Amino acid sequence: MNPTILPRDQVAQRLAVSSRMLRAYERRGLVRPVREGELEGYPPSEIRRLWTVVTLHRDAGINLAGIEAILRLREQMDSLCRRLHALAEAIDAELAADPPPDEDQ
Repeated sequence: MNPTILPRDQVAQRLAVSSRMLRAYERRGLVRPVREGELEGYPPSEIRRLWTVVTLHRDAGINLAGIEAILRLREQMDSLCRRLHALAEAIDAELAADPPPDEDQ
């Protein structure tokens, strides 16, 4: 058994939800299980995502359509942050390669 993949029933137990509910999240496209041989379950990244889905759905009372929108917005924000970070690095590199003129001249 691959220790990085947890079976659906174990994940359901740890998150205190039913396996049926996890399958509903899968059908909605909120999470994606993986299969390795006979084992079908979730890698750590999907377990973190599932924790978010369960928290929003069960604990905050947000419906699945709302959760989809929240996850989509979060992915867009993450993408924007990565792009801004890359832009900041490019600007820093450009500034380091081309020092400002000496003010004494």
